[in-house]
Amino acid sequence: MAGIKVVEGYEEKVVNICPNNSEGDILDIGDLYIQLPKKPKKKEILFHDKPKAEQMWKRLGVPSELKKLRSMDEWYEMPSEFKKRFSGYIQQEFDRRRAGIWFYNNGEATYITGRHYMMLQWSKIDIGYPYYLEFQRKLFLHFCAVESDPRAIGQNYVKCRRSGYTNMSAAILVDEGTQVKDKLLGIQSKTGKDAQENIFMKKVVPIFQSYPFFFKPIQDGTTNPRMELAFREPSKRITKKNKTSNKGEALNTIINWKNTTNNAYDGEKLHLMYLDEAGKWERPTDIREAWRIERTCLIVGNRIVGKCLMGSTVNPMDKGGQQYKEMWRDSDPNDRNANGRTKTGLYRLFTPSYEALEGFFDYYGKPVVEDPKEPVLGIDGDMITIGSKTYLKNERDALKSDARELNEFIRQFPFTIDEAMRDSIEGSTFNVGRIYEQISYNDELFPNPVVVGNFSWKNGLSDEEVVFSPDPQGRWRVSWMPKSKERNKHVVKYGKKHPANDHIGVGGVDSYDLDSTTDNRGSKGACHLYNKFNMAAPANMFVAEYASRPPLARIFYEDILMAAVFYGYPLLIENNKYGIVRYFESRGYEEYVMKRPEHLKPPNASVNVKTRGIPSNSQDVIQAHAQAIEAYVEEYVGINPESGEYGNMYFNRTLEDWIGYKIDNRTKYDLTISAGLALLGAQKVRVEKKESNFNDKKFFRKYREEIRR
Repeated sequence: MAGIKVVEGYEEKVVNICPNNSEGDILDIGDLYIQLPKKPKKKEILFHDKPKAEQMWKRLGVPSELKKLRSMDEWYEMPSEFKKRFSGYIQQEFDRRRAGIWFYNNGEATYITGRHYMMLQWSKIDIGYPYYLEFQRKLFLHFCAVESDPRAIGQNYVKCRRSGYTNMSAAILVDEGTQVKDKLLGIQSKTGKDAQENIFMKKVVPIFQSYPFFFKPIQDGTTNPRMELAFREPSKRITKKNKTSNKGEALNTIINWKNTTNNAYDGEKLHLMYLDEAGKWERPTDIREAWRIERTCLIVGNRIVGKCLMGSTVNPMDKGGQQYKEMWRDSDPNDRNANGRTKTGLYRLFTPSYEALEGFFDYYGKPVVEDPKEPVLGIDGDMITIGSKTYLKNERDALKSDARELNEFIRQFPFTIDEAMRDSIEGSTFNVGRIYEQISYNDELFPNPVVVGNFSWKNGLSDEEVVFSPDPQGRWRVSWMPKSKERNKHVVKYGKKHPANDHIGVGGVDSYDLDSTTDNRGSKGACHLYNKFNMAAPANMFVAEYASRPPLARIFYEDILMAAVFYGYPLLIENNKYGIVRYFESRGYEEYVMKRPEHLKPPNASVNVKTRGIPSNSQDVIQAHAQAIEAYVEEYVGINPESGEYGNMYFNRTLEDWIGYKIDNRTKYDLTISAGLALLGAQKVRVEKKESNFNDKKFFRKYREEIRR
């Protein structure tokens, strides 16, 4: 039977989805290796007898005599010859429902799952019976793998607008609910009204009503239910001819919906659950909290007894989006615990909007992504003259002058998962439009200007010479570093070491003092090194980024100290966490810690014992900190409207931190704090700005060459 297995040549286990345990081709869908059934003989594949150009999915004909029957009671009353004539057809449909089918699509043998077949052949929706669309085939294959994998609890699908996921999920609910016994299938959405009206009443019930009589189990209640589809024995069943019916056995299965509360299904055992618009659930009922409870309804002991369909577009981060973003992060099939499960138990999947855009599917249901050489006949009968990518890019170009509208369009029709997870511009502290421009630019850079690695003392000899070593698991990210002769420069004054490159750059540090916290999480230590305006190196540029929380605070302190020594930059540190200052002092590097800049001291300020660093709770400092980042974003991030060139801020983690930053709730934005401190430190000496003749990319190339050596 279907399940997980080890296949030679594949590092990860493969999920076989064939009910008959045959072994065919292996596909990679959402970082999940999925093995299809073995391709059958040509004569067993639908449409093999048609010319290639005419091979495409079309709903198969239904015997007209069977269309007249509305229930199994009527079937039982038919003559034996009638039943004998059509029993083979009915059995065929049950077999296809279980095992799926193969059909030729423009000459290509194509497998679709039984659930996909049920949607295409028997699930009538608002537009009639659905088209075959290639991207939906992948969704069904992926969910079939989820069902076949004993490690998986469900599918987590990030969708674009109008991708048909709700119809797909409703079709699966009805397909499963009409064939299993003694089960509960549930529905929740961002509101109870959405669950009831938009999914249950407009999707689930009509699909069930469209089923042929032989797929319809005994039903209790009204033919147009509002609360539940109950496949149980009614107190009295009346046939069309007003006779009491006693034929058949009830499934005792229910499909229902519930209001959007965290404990809606708490204490119940669910066989299948659909969580609609999970990225739009808002507090106090956010999807993260709800899932912690709902997943327990799908597990008994260590055994998964039910599966989940979860899909959504993504709300702004403060309206449920952040929690869903965390759910996506924790649904990576490449990151499993010792039991083989992801942190959520879900397997994530994303489809770019250009693969699922209405109006851009050819006659065979495949997306027309790139511009065709000749016009292509679309599935709806229209001619397609440009690809979906070109169309969407044209729409984006038309909105470039309106950052808010452009951002919303990208969020609704994303090319990448990062675009799908974009935050709304509304209410942002900084110019999010410019920040997203920079992020998109950085994503396309090749080679990537950021190198990951660590600083260390050469040959293990402390206080001698610091070196940088690339390491994919390193804690530092570096986009530029000084030439060899400018590294580790310091001067000694009155017996103390002073950074010698303070005319080039400064650093900002958001520190922590405790080795661990009660929840073993806590804030990360963060640091940025920044090149201020100068004539010796690329100017107005963040050159290094650090965001980590080593198990011991002194490891973090030493990481920061070594970077400061390597670059020869002084550091501006929040002095409410004084441990790092004391550490620098104990190591003989106290002059690497800046005193509070004069322009940031309050009028008539008394001398503070903590002379080094800067307080984090001063409203003047908080405002100056935000204004410094705001000014930097406007001038150096995104596209320069005059030159048309992009900025050289290459650290996407920091850019993303700026997007979510809230000035009245700064605690969790460690990278924003350290970046702002670096900018404040750079303001200590005011120099008249001059044009620089340096090419930043030139410096980076030199740096890369040195690293490689």
